[in-house]
Amino acid sequence: MDGLLCVWILLGALTTTHAHVTFTNLKCEMADRTFGDVMCRIKAVNRTHKYMELRAQLFKLPVENITVNLKLMRYNHGYKVFFIDVNVDACKFLANPRNPIVRSFYNIFKKNSNANHTCPYNHDVIVDKLFTGNLEADFAKYVPMVNGDYAFFTEWSTNKIHRAFLKVYFSLSGSKVD
Repeated sequence: MDGLLCVWILLGALTTTHAHVTFTNLKCEMADRTFGDVMCRIKAVNRTHKYMELRAQLFKLPVENITVNLKLMRYNHGYKVFFIDVNVDACKFLANPRNPIVRSFYNIFKKNSNANHTCPYNHDVIVDKLFTGNLEADFAKYVPMVNGDYAFFTEWSTNKIHRAFLKVYFSLSGSKVD
């Protein structure tokens, strides 16, 4: 299965696409309010430049045994899984980042975040001023997709208890892959 995903990504990297990604919404919520609080937003600098921010204040420290479910969703009479539905042990991944799909997702925000080390986490998690223009340049290069509305859905758990979710909604236009 991982081999098939690597081939799909490689084919996407070799295909020249000129797609435009527009981030339309960002939703986050802490499922367990005794565990922490979370705030996220997309801020427009001007008509074409946006950045994302996320701040998760954690009340129960240290945080270990983190599991993340990552899904790429496509809107087709409701959001349905498209191409990626992966469960990841985040602590193992951060110690040895081998999964190419998860590594691509992680590389998007690691320079703008303090979530860039192995477990345990003894502090709040921050993604600060993640400029979305960088994502637009790289996104369609790795995953060839048709025009439409998409979303990344993530669910975050610790000790097998669902703690939070983050949903990033975007639209793709101008794609040459139809």
